[in-house]
Amino acid sequence: MELIFPYAHGVQVQWHPAHEVTIDNPVLRHWLLDTGSLTERLQECCNTLTVNRLGQGDAPLYANEKRWLPDNPATRWQVREVLLCAETAPWVFARSVLPQSLVDGELANLGSQPLGKRLFNDERFVRSEFELCEVPAHAFCFHDTAPAQGTLWGRRSRFHLQHDYIIVAEVFLAGSPAYESR
Repeated sequence: MELIFPYAHGVQVQWHPAHEVTIDNPVLRHWLLDTGSLTERLQECCNTLTVNRLGQGDAPLYANEKRWLPDNPATRWQVREVLLCAETAPWVFARSVLPQSLVDGELANLGSQPLGKRLFNDERFVRSEFELCEVPAHAFCFHDTAPAQGTLWGRRSRFHLQHDYIIVAEVFLAGSPAYESR
């Protein structure tokens, strides 16, 4: 087990290939394994979806992130953490690991735009299979709300463009439509 989300105050998370994970809830399974744009799907569920950027910059990578990226000591990485919020309710916490070359190039001036908007509008980016994790809900408490109980689910995948790689990890927060049982 390794620390993966610094915003989660030391939560230990272990990633598993999606094909090794059993998810009984079909709605949740569909949210976790949907290969389309998460941003677009969330926008269909609310009036206003906003990106609240928690931070972006140079940051140390976790061992499990390093293992998923090329071993090139010359590559500089940035970490970007955001909340995707419906109206004002946080629905998804996302952590992305971006090579500086893409931050200076194709992903320049990303600001508060969803990263998915860039990735899914450029067919040159190719996505890997998903990995999934479970996270204690109490680790993600935003806007002075009471900590949620139970387990949250997360997914991550890797995008590549030529020799550049991006890791995108997303945790579906307690208020997310991923947990609705329709």
